[in-house]
Amino acid sequence: MKSSIKNILLLMLFGTMSACSEQTVTVSYQEYPNAFRNPMKGFREFFAPGIDRVREEYPYPYGSLTKEYMQWNMIEDDANDGVDKIIAYSNHRWKGVEDINVKVIPRVFLVWLEPWHGGKPKDPTNPDDLTGWHWPKGIAPETGPYKQRLNSVAAYVEEKDKNTPITGGYFDPSFSERVKKLVEKLGQAWDNDPRVAYVEMGIIGEWGEHHDPDLSTYWAPHDEPDHVANRTWIPGMEKILGDAFAKAFKNKKVMVRYAYEFKDYEFGIYWDSWSQPQEIVRGYEEMKKLGDRWKTQPIGGEITWNWGDLARFKSFEEVVADKDTREYVMEQIRNLHCNHLGGITWADFNDPEFQKNAETLQKAMGYRFVINEFSYPKEIKEGEQFPVSFKVINTGSSPFYYNWPVEIALLDPESHQKVWGQILEGVNISEWMPGDNWSLDEHKYQTAPETYHIRKNISIDAPIAKGKYILALTVLDPAGMHPSLRFANENYFEGGYHPMGYIGIDESVSDTRLNPDLFFDIQSDKSLKYQLKQPVPVIFDTDVGNDIDDVLAMQMLFNYEKAGKIDLLGITISKSNPYSIEYIDGYCRLNERGDIPLGYAYNGATPEDGGYLRQTLDTIIEGNKILYPQRSIKDNLPEGYKLLRKLLASQPDNSVVFIAVGPETNLSRLLHSEADEYSPLDGKSLVAQKVKLLSVMGGLYGNEFDFPEWNLVQDINAAQTVFSEWPTPVIASGWELGNKLLYPHQSILNDFPDGYKHPLCVSYQIYDKMPYDRQTWDLTSVLQAIEPEKDYFELSTKGTITIDSVGHSLFNASDKGQHQYLMIQGKENIQRTLDAIVRQVTGKEEKNINQ
Repeated sequence: MKSSIKNILLLMLFGTMSACSEQTVTVSYQEYPNAFRNPMKGFREFFAPGIDRVREEYPYPYGSLTKEYMQWNMIEDDANDGVDKIIAYSNHRWKGVEDINVKVIPRVFLVWLEPWHGGKPKDPTNPDDLTGWHWPKGIAPETGPYKQRLNSVAAYVEEKDKNTPITGGYFDPSFSERVKKLVEKLGQAWDNDPRVAYVEMGIIGEWGEHHDPDLSTYWAPHDEPDHVANRTWIPGMEKILGDAFAKAFKNKKVMVRYAYEFKDYEFGIYWDSWSQPQEIVRGYEEMKKLGDRWKTQPIGGEITWNWGDLARFKSFEEVVADKDTREYVMEQIRNLHCNHLGGITWADFNDPEFQKNAETLQKAMGYRFVINEFSYPKEIKEGEQFPVSFKVINTGSSPFYYNWPVEIALLDPESHQKVWGQILEGVNISEWMPGDNWSLDEHKYQTAPETYHIRKNISIDAPIAKGKYILALTVLDPAGMHPSLRFANENYFEGGYHPMGYIGIDESVSDTRLNPDLFFDIQSDKSLKYQLKQPVPVIFDTDVGNDIDDVLAMQMLFNYEKAGKIDLLGITISKSNPYSIEYIDGYCRLNERGDIPLGYAYNGATPEDGGYLRQTLDTIIEGNKILYPQRSIKDNLPEGYKLLRKLLASQPDNSVVFIAVGPETNLSRLLHSEADEYSPLDGKSLVAQKVKLLSVMGGLYGNEFDFPEWNLVQDINAAQTVFSEWPTPVIASGWELGNKLLYPHQSILNDFPDGYKHPLCVSYQIYDKMPYDRQTWDLTSVLQAIEPEKDYFELSTKGTITIDSVGHSLFNASDKGQHQYLMIQGKENIQRTLDAIVRQVTGKEEKNINQ
């Protein structure tokens, strides 16, 4: 009886489930009651570099956005400075934001405060100081008639100078062209930078706020009753900036200061005087005229409480503590569909009263997605389609402005780690709109938000062991494809997944309900992060079974993937022996990648068993096998070249790094393949479009040795085809290189936990009599392909490699050639490179010498 009562109470508190049929579960969980940190919305931080002290608890409870004022001359001083300077300074200023799941809103500016408004020069002891004037070289200094009023920050112009323009600065004859070129570089640096949330236009006016000077004559100037061309405003600059930013930023949202400008462009707004009565007409009412602009462009800004009517408050805490002001702020947030607000840099989030008030505003700003209902079958069959549906509503004020992917996943019931996931195609979260027409009296939108009903039929397209799993939902940040955006529901696991219930794979589950004690407080989760560099898409072609170095190379790739550096798209097998399939499949599962697509070279080279495949597969230690393959020759794996066509067709152009460390059978067949269901392109054209680099182990280079290299000899026709027809850059690692880098057997004996039963260590010891140090031929191709920036190897001049009739590799230097080969000289370089290889095989992190 007690158990039954407890279950009823748990369902009442945390969710309900009903059976639509014997096989379908419908679950409903409670909305998370509090505010929490979610990407690209809510309270926005700002710190002056080198001046403000970053919070010890940073990111603060709601922090997901930070403003960065970027001084023009720090990102481009000389007109010939390249994009790399912008990137380098951005890396300096934004260091580490990805590790705390924070996104940046950059704004380039030139003038913090004009000298005639009391502005002071930059602090020479702080290179990042924002104060002062940040004009780049080549722009003449500003000179003009303004004078500062005594004991005031205002300025005036004497009668005799009423028509005198400003020269230099914004009015320098070369300024317009400099702006165009700078914005083009900004787009190249930031438009695909995952750290950037939105871009504030800035540049013109104090703080980049588009006044002093103005961009139009729509509103009266600050210091004078009437506008004077080339002094209070810059004729033509509005169009120059609008065109430049619209062209440069195709992926990031651009925001401008005033709603009455840039009407010919679809830009968002940063209103820097939120809820300030003095700006009700210029700001609030003009923004209301934009109509539905908020549905596609972010509306934000800050509450500036040090002037106007808000000057009676001495802190942001006082602003929101005042009931009338707080409700005024809330009304504008709801009616303008505010995405984010700043002004809270120095607020004390440890103050209980402020936390309560801040939470009220945080819950209102931006999106807030609540899942009302989720349905799925209790049991599914591997490979068969099954239905999933859920209902979601946006109770916030704005949409989410980018279409991040929604993932359905299976989690391990004990560790809660993902074992399988699939993106729900056709689901666009940027279309999940909030309500409209806010009623301050009723505290709700008069036009209620729509309930979005998502229905999908999906199938598990990878081998999954039968058993009980947890079905879960999340939204991924494309920067690394890790969970990031969360739903406002209480059913949550640390790490970003919302569990829905237990589900059986080829196995019945009697009770699908989750114990609410397993749930994690969503606001307490600080584990989420994204990746600055996108993982490199990699395809690996291997002849595992012929030599042990293939296994070590494969482990390198799995460790690179675990570190987030690569996305291992698939593995094609160039050894035509069935045990190679089982070995690789088992090894993939050992590394929790049983879902990796495999392709096989039927009727290819080296059909013999090899020296360790069957032996390792048959090894039993402590009563258990050490490899558990689920795929074999009986599963009719696709031809290697067909899988390669499928994988390449799904990737962005010029993105895939191809690593081949065996006979080139699959590559040659790919080049000679014809258009099919995956791509209308023939093989060579498909490779030219999708592949960035081929890193291949094969041949000998230099004068030290001269004999046909093994990989090339096994399928000479294929090798000749690849080296003569491959249409992208090729970097070859020759036999002589790996021969200089011997993998230490001590690492096999000492560096692997439970090494006595680790398949890599077991295979290594089966392959040859211990102790022996094996050449790292295949490993060098992996290292160069994934970490070329580390300069572990020297590259030859460009040229062309040809393969003769018996398998010799001949290199002819040519500036027009697309081939290079790797070289290494000196004991220090050899040891450094070997250390890197061992570190990557074992998965041990490189020590930071600066710590």
